[in-house]
Amino acid sequence: MMRKSFNFLAVLLTVVMMCVSLSACTKTNKLEPAAGLELSKASENKTQSNEDSSSGNVAQTIPKIDTTPPQSSTPTPIVKSIGKVIVVDPGHANKANLELEANAPGSSVMKIKDGGGAIGIDTKTPEYLINMKVSLQLRDLLQKRGYTVVMTKTDNSVSLGNIQRAEIGNNEKAALVIRIHADSSENTTVSGASMLVPLPVNERTKEIIDESNRCGRKIMISLTSEVGMKDRGLAPHSDMTGFNWSKVPVILVEMGFLSNPDEDRKLSDANYQAKLARALADGIAEALK
Repeated sequence: MMRKSFNFLAVLLTVVMMCVSLSACTKTNKLEPAAGLELSKASENKTQSNEDSSSGNVAQTIPKIDTTPPQSSTPTPIVKSIGKVIVVDPGHANKANLELEANAPGSSVMKIKDGGGAIGIDTKTPEYLINMKVSLQLRDLLQKRGYTVVMTKTDNSVSLGNIQRAEIGNNEKAALVIRIHADSSENTTVSGASMLVPLPVNERTKEIIDESNRCGRKIMISLTSEVGMKDRGLAPHSDMTGFNWSKVPVILVEMGFLSNPDEDRKLSDANYQAKLARALADGIAEALK
């Protein structure tokens, strides 16, 4: 009887141990999903921290992927070429060029290449700065209209001779060369715009006089009417080296007097320079249409 009781207890103990082991396994299996849940929450928290990093709370360690579709850029409008070349020649430079050159082909008269230009009586602005600013704006406006524009230079430190300037227009077979300048006088009350044009000093200038004069008049009307300045008319010149070496129509516009305090201040003003450029562009388009 004692042996049977002992055997029964041994069996019972074995069953209990098995149940305890089974219970432990069950508990272990229930903990694994809980651990997985914590990992998922940790991952969500990390992502949220990265989204908030822009506010400076947490350093961003996971790059955000931008799912926004790329926006199509507006295409640059294509300007149809008119097929005409215009040479824009900003007068003078930041230094004078006292080298000599012949005033005309075959001439014994020698002139300096660049005297340096005028200076504003009130603003002290050098002429070459105004000439370049207006010239660059004029270039841009003409290009938008479809003209091919060639600048004789775009750097104020470059000092060209007048023969060299004329040859640029000749080589380009330009429909027009427009030379951009500002005037000066000992009389500080003198004001207004002038348009210099060539005289028939040689075979070259004889061939370009009519077209130069025609373009000069058209552009002068546009300039003075749009800007609201005095029209001093066309001024024919036989002593301009840049004219005498030219084989293509050429004009030189004096946009006002730097020796006049009022016009000096205007010529140094960016809005006024833009107005000058627009008026010149309108005049050129009218002359060459």
